[in-house]
Amino acid sequence: MNLIIALLPFICIFVLLFVFKQTSLRSGLLSYIVTMLIILVYPSYHITVESTLHASFKGFLISFVAAYVLFFGILFFHLINNTGGIRAIASFLSEVTTDQILQVILLVIGLSPLLESTSGFGIAFMIVAPILIALGFSPMKAASIGLVSLLAVPWGALSTGTVIGAQIGGIPLQELGSGTAIISIPVFIYFLLIAVYLAGGKDAIKYRWKEILLLSVIFSISIFLFNAFVSVELAGVLSSLVTSSIGLLVIKIKNSSSLINETVIETSVSENNGTNLNIIKVMSPYLILTILIFISRLIPSIKKFLESHFVIELPSFSFSLALLYSPGFWLFITCLYTIFIFKISKSIIWSSLKISIKQWVPFVISTTAFVAISQLMTTANMTFAIANAAGLIFGSMFIFVSPFIGGIGGFLTGSNTGSNAMFTQLQVETAKKTGLPLNLIASIQNTSSSHSTMASPSRIMLGASLCRIESEENRLLKKMSIIVLGAILLIIILTVGFLVFDFWF
Repeated sequence: MNLIIALLPFICIFVLLFVFKQTSLRSGLLSYIVTMLIILVYPSYHITVESTLHASFKGFLISFVAAYVLFFGILFFHLINNTGGIRAIASFLSEVTTDQILQVILLVIGLSPLLESTSGFGIAFMIVAPILIALGFSPMKAASIGLVSLLAVPWGALSTGTVIGAQIGGIPLQELGSGTAIISIPVFIYFLLIAVYLAGGKDAIKYRWKEILLLSVIFSISIFLFNAFVSVELAGVLSSLVTSSIGLLVIKIKNSSSLINETVIETSVSENNGTNLNIIKVMSPYLILTILIFISRLIPSIKKFLESHFVIELPSFSFSLALLYSPGFWLFITCLYTIFIFKISKSIIWSSLKISIKQWVPFVISTTAFVAISQLMTTANMTFAIANAAGLIFGSMFIFVSPFIGGIGGFLTGSNTGSNAMFTQLQVETAKKTGLPLNLIASIQNTSSSHSTMASPSRIMLGASLCRIESEENRLLKKMSIIVLGAILLIIILTVGFLVFDFWF
């Protein structure tokens, strides 16, 4: 009975989302109320009102770390979008090559990870899907490929979900970022293969397998190295820039000399100077953001100053946030730079702020609810009860179950942050019970939850609406669910291999 009661918050979330088809916001709030009632009424999990308020406020503080970054990430996107920057990027890509498969590869492994890493919130899909339609793809293909392009979710909004997972699980951020990158390597290749298959079928894969392999491997190696040796927050941005640059170079090399002479040289005289200047101007905020965070992480004196000034310290909640060191501050500076360099009018700034707040507030509330539920369950020993039962039932076989737990979290919430808030503590506690490596299980949770968000009902609904295929929503959901299931199976195979060969850091 105790186990069933402990599982009620998760059951409540599932029922509200799928049976009653409520939003993540309503599901989170109602499930939080259910959790509150359990710990205030049920004797086995009873805690004091003071402890309840303490755990709830700690949940808010943890979610604020992500909210601080995400607000300026969303604002940055809208500022760039309202100045026509995104259209300029799309136009540039279409001019680089007329080959639709190469365009898809550049979008999926280059532009989409860049947009998702800086802005998060699934915004990359909102940009990539319309671009694909403009390039001639059917709405269903555009929606499917656009959702698959969300392969950089672990590093979305400068890794806010991964940061939350590291904090809740007590895992060093660099270890969690690097572990997620390692586990994601076959998943990156898989998703790019799927995207190309969706775009052109088996023939497209046969024709472009070299480019698929080259760019997915470059992205994978880059994202691991940047996580391990530079910055987890910057890994997605830097990897996408490196991969995009090499992808453009590959396309340039592949262009025949006759095509270069007849098309590129001619347009360079009349058009390319303006286009190049335009694309450089559009990309400059991303480069400025990268450089600023890069400096803040790698120069010891600057890092020390940023970590010790304007710091919110709440020892009773084990909470600390260096406001200047956080990526949120550097996104704020980038927003100011964007306003200045594009000479954005007050009306556009105001409209960008309004729509950013409108998107941001529900995220903050729902994420706070999910994190608070996790904190309350931990404080009331509900998480311990579930972990203990899972440990007794599965033992070391829990390695097969862990990816599905993370996947369910990402699928339910449509958010890596929300999923990590709900399940990271449970996963880590179960790992302690079963003797599995804590950082491996935390990395599995972070990886599987991130890659499952592309099939979440909220994302599917958005995709169907954006591409105007509302009548095909169920078909899109089935297709994406199968694709995500394939990714989960890959994660299981890889992580089992790590344990068998004792290959994990």
